[in-house]
Amino acid sequence: MNPRHRRLLIPGLLVALLIIVVVSSLADRAGAATSGEPVSRISDARITESSGLVIDRADAGLAYTINDSGNAAAVYAVDVPTGRVVGSATPAATFTDTEALSADRAGTLWVADTGDNNRQRSDVALYSLPAFGREDGGAVSVKRFPLTYPEGRRDVESLVVNPRTDEKFLLTKGLLGGEVFALPDRLEQDEPNRVRVLDATVPGMLTDAAFTPDGAYVVARSYSRAYVLDARTWKQVDTLALPSVRQGETLAMEPDGRSILVGSEGGDSPLFRVAFAAPVPEVEPTERAGTAPAAGAPATPDQGPPEGGNGFAGATWLWAGVVIALLAVISAAATRSR
Repeated sequence: MNPRHRRLLIPGLLVALLIIVVVSSLADRAGAATSGEPVSRISDARITESSGLVIDRADAGLAYTINDSGNAAAVYAVDVPTGRVVGSATPAATFTDTEALSADRAGTLWVADTGDNNRQRSDVALYSLPAFGREDGGAVSVKRFPLTYPEGRRDVESLVVNPRTDEKFLLTKGLLGGEVFALPDRLEQDEPNRVRVLDATVPGMLTDAAFTPDGAYVVARSYSRAYVLDARTWKQVDTLALPSVRQGETLAMEPDGRSILVGSEGGDSPLFRVAFAAPVPEVEPTERAGTAPAAGAPATPDQGPPEGGNGFAGATWLWAGVVIALLAVISAAATRSR
């Protein structure tokens, strides 16, 4: 390549990278303006890394949330319309990296201490505790159920409990696609509960999920979008745009099944309501999930931002990576030529 052209190419690629990032950012924000209705903000200073969200079974205006790793072991009750913390409970346990929160038919809360970014934990577990509503529950006793995976360690940020059958599933946070694990019907406290891998693939970078009220579908989110999954086959049947937030890690299904609540990590984190319309199920929704044949591959997965990211679409990071790789190749070639 002509040296003069080479000198011009590198600045040109840098400009192209900048344009890609800016355009993608503006596109994300423009789409976000119509993808969710602002509801409230969780401004309590104790909640800085909201990483799990579930609506109380008996109170549609109340949600529970937990913090990510490095925070006190606590569950908070949030008044959804105002974002105010109206109750809290301190489980008698030591949490490591709590990533998901769900509730069963009886309203019992289930906390997934399953985060494992570095794939090095041997102490992942579920915890259950009674719902405490709009009051200070103080120190509460919990039940701990240790888990083990069939083939190596996994990073799991999504726990879903079927509201009709109480079946429990974990969705892994894989880069290009995730796995689905079914938990035993009966969980033991004094020995590891070996989860069962299903012959299914879900989209990548999932950070939270929830069942629809009829148990027919699971809505799972990544950093910038949500996926509607058939709960029998785990095939993707729809996609939803989500509001652009700092680091989207929470999703809760509202009781009427017509909307979902989504939130973000960070202080003063917003809650948005996103309209939802479930497809008409082809079979009775009470059929046990995960028993159908293998699921097909999902649509192009969302790469999402890295931890602490800003919600750009996955395509931004893909193109940025391509440009950076080209710059590296050109730079190396220039060095060799000199």
